Amino acid sequence: MEEPKVFISYSWTDPSHQELVKHWADRLIADGVDVILDIYDLKEGDDKYVFMESMVTDPKVTHVLVICDRAYAEKADARKAGVGTESQIISGEVYAKVKQSKFIPIVCEFGDDGEPFLPTFMKARMWVNFSSSEAENENWEQLVRLLYGKPQHVKPKKGKAPTFITSETPIPTGEVFAKYNSLKQAVLQEKKGIKH
Repeated sequence: MEEPKVFISYSWTDPSHQELVKHWADRLIADGVDVILDIYDLKEGDDKYVFMESMVTDPKVTHVLVICDRAYAEKADARKAGVGTESQIISGEVYAKVKQSKFIPIVCEFGDDGEPFLPTFMKARMWVNFSSSEAENENWEQLVRLLYGKPQHVKPKKGKAPTFITSETPIPTGEVFAKYNSLKQAVLQEKKGIKH
């Protein structure tokens, strides 16, 4: 089983949001996931945008968790290639460079319309709800299973066609078959006077 290696992309909105992201990172590390997070892995003087892009495109990084709140969605939508200094915001250009199944949006905020805040280019992706601590605990297993590639519901292997499809001789079905069976049982049990 391949050990997941995950890069976390988020918007630096406020210290409490950063603490929450760190809490998720630490929880993943405790569950055996190799996590790359700026506060742990970005060295002083490194270009944050170059660091982020290299993590997203690195084939050894199996998934990118995109922590989506209002600030992230707005900054991602506003970002143009090479413009802006906001760190940890994936642009549509970077997103388009890699296999999109690599990205898992983590929704931590919903709008008044009940819709999750997601960058426009991620609207069609399946997302995981971490908008409250209850939602986090409820959906934690779903996220970890996604990262390890071990879904809860596995599609069963396809079986063979049933004999009534493959058999050359017609097999009685329905009402006729039911009557045939009851007659056979009656004969076997030597019942008299059965209606045929």
